[in-house]
Amino acid sequence: MFNKIIVAYDGSETAKIALNKAIEMKSVFADSELEVVHVFQVSNLVLNDAVITGPAVVQTELYQAANELVDEAKLLISNLDKTSATLLDGGAPARVILDYAEANHADLIIVGSRGFGTFKEILLGSVSSEILHHAKIPVLVVK
Repeated sequence: MFNKIIVAYDGSETAKIALNKAIEMKSVFADSELEVVHVFQVSNLVLNDAVITGPAVVQTELYQAANELVDEAKLLISNLDKTSATLLDGGAPARVILDYAEANHADLIIVGSRGFGTFKEILLGSVSSEILHHAKIPVLVVK
């Protein structure tokens, strides 16, 4: 049923639960591909029309932390066939994940939910909410 499953992973507890659900689904859909993705975000500060990028040393540390999350995901899926973990560069995480899923012909996106954010986002985190509302393929939101 699902040939390519993408899991959004940021290392949070809900992302770990989502990854565990994807691993369970992989046992049911053994021939499917499972790809864990993490979006590296450049740390910027926006003041009116100016965009200020953090110091290079901070960007380097953030990039290393992102790579460590991808390595963690690789370890968690290492005993499964047809799996991978990918670091995606830059941009708003939801948009990057949606574009990646479309470009790579995914037919399911799995994300964790969070109860943080603005009033609008009381039940879902902003990334999971954005993915849920704009995806052209099925989305599984895991609590």
